Parts: sequence; structure tokens; C-alpha cells
Amino acid sequence: MINEIGRLDTAQVTSALAKTTKVDQLEQLSRRGDLLKASQEFESYFLSYMLKVMRETVPKGELTENKMGDMYYSFYDQEIGKRAAQAGGIGLSDYVLAAVARNEDLTRSPGNLPSSMKS
Repeated sequence: MINEIGRLDTAQVTSALAKTTKVDQLEQLSRRGDLLKASQEFESYFLSYMLKVMRETVPKGELTENKMGDMYYSFYDQEIGKRAAQAGGIGLSDYVLAAVARNEDLTRSPGNLPSSMKS
């Protein structure tokens, strides 16, 4: 980074900064992808649990009460929850991502904390 005259070569510094910036950007994109996947999995679990609980409210009769049917419906609820979350769901995934982004902004800039949060 220092040339033979003893001066700082700004082209090399700019090139090095650009490379680290690209690496940082790739890491951030990877992290966002992981966050998106985790938030969709959370929404999928929430939706499948909600379907399970809703199904439990339906009274069971002689024809609908069996162990294999319960197992089938548990797999069915999981799949419906997963597909619903991937298709956009009920917005829970977006809410989780927004909350994470808000929390990251708060941790990066402590001067911007609301007065109620400062101690």
C-alpha cells in the first residue's frame, strides 16, 4: 500500500476497501437469507400449530376418531403451514424481519435510543 517513494498508494487502498466492502455485503446478504429462512420456518411452525389447535376444537365422531387419521392430519398441518409461509403467510415473517432490523439499528446507533430506553 506504500509505494517506493514512501507515499500511500490510494488506488490500492480503494481497491482493498472495495474488496472488504464486497465481502461484507456478501456476508450481510447471506445473513439476511438465513434470517428470512428462520422467520419463514417460525411462521410455518406457528401456522401448523394454529391449524392443529383449530382441528382439536372440532368434535370427534365415530368415523373421524382414529390414530392414523391424527397422524395424517399432523403431517398435513405441517405441510400446509410450510407452504403458506413460503407463499407469504399472514405477515408474521415480515414482522419478525422488521423487528430484527429495528433491533440491529438500535444496537448500531446507541445515540438514537428513545429517552425511555436510556438508563
